[in-house]
Amino acid sequence: MSKPDDNCDASLASDGRFEEALKRVSHQPGMLLGLEATRAEQDYHRRRATRHGYWLHGAGTVAGLRVSMRAEDPGNDTDNVRVRLVVSPGIGVDGLGREVSAAEPYCVDLGAWLTAQFEDEAAWGALIRDGYDEPGNLLWLKVTMRYQDCASGLQPVLATGINAGTDPVQPSRVADCVLFELAAERPQDVADDEHLFAAHARIRPFDEIEDRLGESERSRIEAASGGARGQLELGARLLHSLGDDNQALVARQAFLTEPALLARTLLARIAIRLTPPAPGSESESEAELGPGLVVNPRRIEVDNLVRPFLFNAAALARLIRA
Repeated sequence: MSKPDDNCDASLASDGRFEEALKRVSHQPGMLLGLEATRAEQDYHRRRATRHGYWLHGAGTVAGLRVSMRAEDPGNDTDNVRVRLVVSPGIGVDGLGREVSAAEPYCVDLGAWLTAQFEDEAAWGALIRDGYDEPGNLLWLKVTMRYQDCASGLQPVLATGINAGTDPVQPSRVADCVLFELAAERPQDVADDEHLFAAHARIRPFDEIEDRLGESERSRIEAASGGARGQLELGARLLHSLGDDNQALVARQAFLTEPALLARTLLARIAIRLTPPAPGSESESEAELGPGLVVNPRRIEVDNLVRPFLFNAAALARLIRA
């Protein structure tokens, strides 16, 4: 659950450029193809699969990826205890349509992470600013996932530049990996706008686009009822979701300029009950410390059901039969 290094995420920027038309290599007799052509061929097929996931499936959990807390119960809520946060194996799709596959559990020492933040005045201040809910005396964190490239298999290569080193090496493989991140965020600060497509503008409510429908379209919707009407209204909303130009894409990317932010997909929210500031603090510096921290499983709640889920056809068929 750490930030990627410089060798990761080589494809992240291109994955977020949905306005680009994809191009595949045209293999012709007598044509000299080099490294760029090989990369373009791989890029085409990979981004085709990514866009399929983005447009036709969406972002969310397919199976697994459950966030759980592991700690021994101390019998009280006042003792500091080692608490670990574990993400189980699973499958999902991130906000840019990229498959996320975790074949083994991932773990972070939540207590050590929180203690490190608490002991750093600037880091703790940032957590309080972004995640502290004063009425409930709760610190809110979120766990997110996204796909990332990971270079591996370093091999010796010929130097491509002067003084490039006596033993230059380059990765021979790019592994499909997953990045889990932990960040502060109050649930009430999350916008209510519905972003079925993370890199694009919200899907407007029906009443905002109703006046743009033709007379026959409105008549068709008014004549329907129940689920049929809801389906028609959703169809009308999707028809007008991207606008008449690319401004729906531009507006969303202007707000979230980092593709990494668009790719992050929620897995769970964590509520940590803090200790109130000590009464009768003798100095302003003590009062400014604000709420205190006790890492104890009885003070921590994990909510996995706030995440988006993706249901395949087999699962939906079972639900219908039920």
